[in-house]
Amino acid sequence: MYYGRVLDADKALFYEAKARLESDVRRENVEWNNEELRKKKDPDAYRRWRVQQLRDKGWSEAKLQDLDTMLQADAAIIEFGGNDCDFDWRAISEAPDARHLPKTPLALFEQKLREMIALAREASMQPLLLTLPPINADRYFDFISKDGLSRDNILRWLGDKNHIYRFHEQYSGLISRVARECNCRLLDVRAAFLSEWRTMDMLCHDGIHPTPDGQRLIGNYILSTL
Repeated sequence: MYYGRVLDADKALFYEAKARLESDVRRENVEWNNEELRKKKDPDAYRRWRVQQLRDKGWSEAKLQDLDTMLQADAAIIEFGGNDCDFDWRAISEAPDARHLPKTPLALFEQKLREMIALAREASMQPLLLTLPPINADRYFDFISKDGLSRDNILRWLGDKNHIYRFHEQYSGLISRVARECNCRLLDVRAAFLSEWRTMDMLCHDGIHPTPDGQRLIGNYILSTL
């Protein structure tokens, strides 16, 4: 730290000022290291620090970009999991007897979900959790086993096609459990889909993404529930 040039006669005043300055710096550091005081003192700087903290924990840049430009709102709708429970199907096709993990294992998925809930509440927004729409296992199997991948090897690893549905369902069930444990409001999109007579007509050819009718179902359900 540079304090500037001082005359000998001013040394006493200089060291007194230096001591006061260092005391102020120490006090500010203590306050900054206290998360609640930091949030009140400079909300924008706190948000940037929080986003960097999550970046260090491995959050994706896409999610962080949304958080970094966090909107002021009464509620935050949290819905993810369909891509997290996916696998590297090419690796499975090439080595069906090996152990393969999903893109986001369940334990990590739960951790990230709880972090999102906490972050929404830090921003004074009510977290609203959505369950996952169901998938069509047959269509999804056809989709993942194209482009030269071995259908036989993928099926050998799965055991049966409906294993895809059951594994996907675990993530949706976990969202419901976390909503209960964290006292969050749950919007059961999955139940809304399954209550429709022709549910699978609302899923695209890949078996996982909703069609325009499926998107309208989600929107109407949310609007009617809130």
